[in-house]
Amino acid sequence: MCVILDTNTFGKFKNPNDADMAPVWKWLDNRNGKIIYSNTKKFEGEWERGGMNHLRDQLMRAGKLKLVSEGVEEKVDELKGKIASNDEHIIALALIAEIKVLVSYREGDRDLFRDFKNRELVSGKVYTRKAHARMLTKDTCP
Repeated sequence: MCVILDTNTFGKFKNPNDADMAPVWKWLDNRNGKIIYSNTKKFEGEWERGGMNHLRDQLMRAGKLKLVSEGVEEKVDELKGKIASNDEHIIALALIAEIKVLVSYREGDRDLFRDFKNRELVSGKVYTRKAHARMLTKDTCP
């Protein structure tokens, strides 16, 4: 199974001992979990501003980051003005890669949560805290 990591979680995610992120790290290490990433301008900028470039490279080398780029920008363009959030890149990546779990922060973007859970769009779930660890299954990434 794969997840998308939302920008607002980078600070917590960089700390593997964070109580809410520890299950995500355990899942990455022990359950064949992977983070989906796209090298589009928006994702690259967010990861750079979030200080995630080094960690991104480490995850890539460890086989814990899956790059999806084909079709993402086109889907972003399709979604502009049609969703509640300004996170077309996340919704587009979820749709292209068929991802159903977003790792985000509990004080996160409510519009993004609404879009991600929308049955007409992704029909996904949002992991925000350790109580959601059941969302992190051992299925392989598509």
